[in-house]
Amino acid sequence: MNGEHEKQEYSQQAHVQEADKVHDAQSQARSDSFRMSFKLKSIGVDAVALFCRQLSTLVDVGIPLLKCLQILQQRTNHPRLQAIIQDLSQYIEQGLSFSASLEKFPNVFSPFFINMTKIAEKGGSLDDSLKTVADAMEKEELMRQKVRDASFYPMITLGIGLFVVGILIAVVIPMFSNLYANQGIELPWPTKFLMTIGNPQLIWMWLLLIGGVVLFLFAYAKSHGGDLFLDRYKLKIPVFGPLFTKMYVARFSRNFGTLIRGGVPMLQALDVVKDTSDNIVLKDAVDNAIHHVERGGRLEQPLREADIFPDVVVDMIAIGEEAGKLDLMLFKIADLYDGEIERAINTMASSLQPILIVVLGLLTAFVAAAMFWPYFNMVDLLGV
Repeated sequence: MNGEHEKQEYSQQAHVQEADKVHDAQSQARSDSFRMSFKLKSIGVDAVALFCRQLSTLVDVGIPLLKCLQILQQRTNHPRLQAIIQDLSQYIEQGLSFSASLEKFPNVFSPFFINMTKIAEKGGSLDDSLKTVADAMEKEELMRQKVRDASFYPMITLGIGLFVVGILIAVVIPMFSNLYANQGIELPWPTKFLMTIGNPQLIWMWLLLIGGVVLFLFAYAKSHGGDLFLDRYKLKIPVFGPLFTKMYVARFSRNFGTLIRGGVPMLQALDVVKDTSDNIVLKDAVDNAIHHVERGGRLEQPLREADIFPDVVVDMIAIGEEAGKLDLMLFKIADLYDGEIERAINTMASSLQPILIVVLGLLTAFVAAAMFWPYFNMVDLLGV
């Protein structure tokens, strides 16, 4: 009886301990989820690429992974990334693999990063995989930076020009209009038009209207239909559309080729590329390709039916797939489009400036005509 009683007590204690462990694990999971969502949602691509590059260098010289993470945690100047690295070290100490630890932070480490790490864990070289990821991230960030740099000056010029014109419409035009009205001069239509726009009583109406349109567009962009429409429009917009298309094709080719070369099966590689993309048109095209390949088909047909892939790209992919050198052909496409992107950025920068000069010149001329047209009419009436 005593033995059975001791067994019951031991069983109850074991259940209590197990329940405590489950509760602790749930609390830790909630804590980890909260900390992850609170602290590190928006680490820049450049910071993650630098971490990847530094980690590959340390692993390459033979330092154990856990020690590498501890070194990088001390050296990094990014407080949020520092906290991430600390959590990665703790997960590895608990027995998780590096890729499983990275999966704890989907807002920081992309599926491409995680799958390249899994390739290394299955027999590849971790330092080579990390270098590949760092190269891809740095190239993508470099292209984005070039687009930002090319559009920065035109956007600043446009913003300043519109601000000055707004001041003229809201302040200067009414002063001239009152002067002309006191002289009993009939105002021409440009002056009346700008006076209507700059009427102080209508400014709040304009602000509310613009704010309502912005909120509607923001809400519409969050919906699936709106997101799809904007992503399609992004590819069709003049000047920027061809550039965005080239950037998406280059990223798709580079990431897909890297995964195929690393030994990832085609369907899994396509799925990773789909998750990595931030354009719904490309996501849908890749998703159609996945379903087509699952049924035993080739990549050529679904990619050719998509709106985003140029014919020459599909032809090169079809040749590479048929020859068994798909990864090589994908890298050639990526390199080809890198050069196309460089030329497109230079063309965009050189074409936007004269367009803005003409637009601002016409706008300024219209405002000047609205200001001085009544003055010339007054001179004619006075016979001066």
